Amino acid sequence: MTRPREFDTEIVTDRALDLFSRAGFAGVSLADLETVTGVGRKGLYNTFGSKRGLFIEALKRYEERALQMIIVPLETEGAGRAEIVRVFGFVASPDGQLKGNRGCLFCLTAKSEVARFEDVGARVSDYFGKLRHGFLCALQGARKAGDLAPQKDPEVLADFLIGTVMGLSAMARAHRPAAQVKHYVETALAALN
Repeated sequence: MTRPREFDTEIVTDRALDLFSRAGFAGVSLADLETVTGVGRKGLYNTFGSKRGLFIEALKRYEERALQMIIVPLETEGAGRAEIVRVFGFVASPDGQLKGNRGCLFCLTAKSEVARFEDVGARVSDYFGKLRHGFLCALQGARKAGDLAPQKDPEVLADFLIGTVMGLSAMARAHRPAAQVKHYVETALAALN
């Protein structure tokens, strides 16, 4: 008979997410995961299958949070320029990508070796697709409201805003001063004029 699990997988996933967000997949060892989660190697393997399995669960958790805080507001009926500004205000805040200078976990993962695995690469691609769709919805809403110049192409701007999110992630990881981050966001949002 299998022994009942003696730990909360939600808590373990959250702790792993925090660690992966700071160090990336390659920068985290199984020993690190054991220490941070308080769960032994056997328990981690029995529950998540592998370090990559736990990483994928952490990516899912990160995406759930990003959907609620970033993507849903952009896709809400009537969303427009104000929602884009709010999203960038959040992303560039101490509660967003600047939290602990971590940046975006998907941005970090996209450039790493672990993204070559189909399951991870597909999840990264799917996330950026959702983010692009969110920006596109809000940009189209801004166009309807007259808050986006007619010569501006929402498709092109959506791609630009994804690049802006990735740039903010890099700035966060590089510990850039808050004033530089603010200038970067203001300049990016000026492209919507």
